[in-house]
Amino acid sequence: MEFIGHRGEKMANCDVCGKEVTLPFKCRYCGGTFCPTHRLPENHSCKEFKKVKPPERERISRDVIPERRAEWTPPPMEIRYEIRPPTSSRKRPSFWRDFVFRQASMVILLVIFIAFIVQLIAQVALGPAYYRLGDHGTFLYYLTPSQATVLARPWTLLTSIFLHAGFLHLLVNGMVLFFFGPALEMRIGRRRFLYLFLGAGILATAVQLLFIPSDIVILGASGAILGVLGTLTILAPRLPVLLFFFIPMPLWMVTVGFGAISVILAFFAPGGSIANIAHLTGIVVGLTYGYKLKREERKSYRHVIRQFLGPWI
Repeated sequence: MEFIGHRGEKMANCDVCGKEVTLPFKCRYCGGTFCPTHRLPENHSCKEFKKVKPPERERISRDVIPERRAEWTPPPMEIRYEIRPPTSSRKRPSFWRDFVFRQASMVILLVIFIAFIVQLIAQVALGPAYYRLGDHGTFLYYLTPSQATVLARPWTLLTSIFLHAGFLHLLVNGMVLFFFGPALEMRIGRRRFLYLFLGAGILATAVQLLFIPSDIVILGASGAILGVLGTLTILAPRLPVLLFFFIPMPLWMVTVGFGAISVILAFFAPGGSIANIAHLTGIVVGLTYGYKLKREERKSYRHVIRQFLGPWI
């Protein structure tokens, strides 16, 4: 006979007291059905439970009786802490790796400073043999070009870009390259930046040689740096600049002003101690290359627009 509770559960009778229970307990040893009062093996005659060894019986009682679980405390455990290095493969940021050697403009600036230190050491070590006007066997004639030596030593057109006549000359060129070089390199890429810098520097030096005496040497990165400045002026003419660190103005005004000064000095003092014709040549090369890049950008924009809007235009 089955009894159904008020929620639809099957009713059963306890084997000891005969009490009807909704949720009967079944013994794992004898298989009998018992109420909550007689559900423990100790409260009914379970022969199989008596055969169990005392330690095992204690474990069974602990598993069966919820109240006795709280009385059992686990054995103390020894906790060990191990310090491991971070598993991330990302390297720590480095000034030389992430800022200097990653950008061609910063590498060029570093080479310029190293070359200036070499110049200072050579001046002290060689004395008059460092540079003597007209003596083509002195040190500086092997690194800087003149009309008399440029055909025999063509590499001087390149090496002279990294040499400077003094600390002030180095400071001005270095500051311009530091602030405007990375901005242009991010815009046009490392390869194009190198082509522009070296091409403008070599061409500016070669043009200046035509307007100076045969034994005078030319050195400095002014023509190359002004080529960088001219290209950046075409690509970003409204780039804000602080002239003399406190006069705000757009980049195009700085370039136009410096170009106008170079034009005036090139006509009135073409063979002076300042290579004004080289400065003017560098600006012209930079502006020309900037217009070329600007046209390429416009063509790429038109190509993209035609890809998306081709069917409608």
